[in-house]
Amino acid sequence: MGRPTDPLVAAVAAGGYMALCRRHRDRPRRVEARAFRAVNDAPDRRWLRLPQQLGTPWALPATAAVLAARGRRAWAAAALVALPVEKGAEVATKKVLRRPRPVAVVATVLRDDAPTEGPAQPSGHAAIAAAAAYLLARGTGSRTLGTAGALGTVLTSYVRVHQGAHWPGDVAAGAALGVAVGAGLATVVDAGGPRRPEIG
Repeated sequence: MGRPTDPLVAAVAAGGYMALCRRHRDRPRRVEARAFRAVNDAPDRRWLRLPQQLGTPWALPATAAVLAARGRRAWAAAALVALPVEKGAEVATKKVLRRPRPVAVVATVLRDDAPTEGPAQPSGHAAIAAAAAYLLARGTGSRTLGTAGALGTVLTSYVRVHQGAHWPGDVAAGAALGVAVGAGLATVVDAGGPRRPEIG
């Protein structure tokens, strides 16, 4: 992932986020509702609670700690800044869209701490996981960590639908938001600091 691509990734992800929020701002259409039911009705797997933790707020400070331990102080600072930036965009969007949670629309299996109140769009878990994955991959230059982070984001997104917390469109928009935040902050870091190692 070359340095000049970060601004492009940020722009494309932000555009995708806005498009997904616009399309999935109200009750789900038939295809999305069917996709939700397929995932939500899947058998419960206790191990799925583990990847969900990648989308909790501690994930970004943990990412910052890993980056700081590797001597990547500017990237560690970016990971700390990512949380309030993501949360600000998430909360603002939810206040505008107010998309209902699945349980308010269809028969839903609720698992663990799945919320039943408040707006559903976007998924903060998916956004945090995606932002952490992007910054960890860019800050360390590790393709392996980038792949693991992407897989973690997919699993986190799946779990949130499986738990009954979100519609598929919510987690897709959340992931796009996280990538936009991560790529935007990567652009700032690259503009103001020394060059980071290439992914290899």
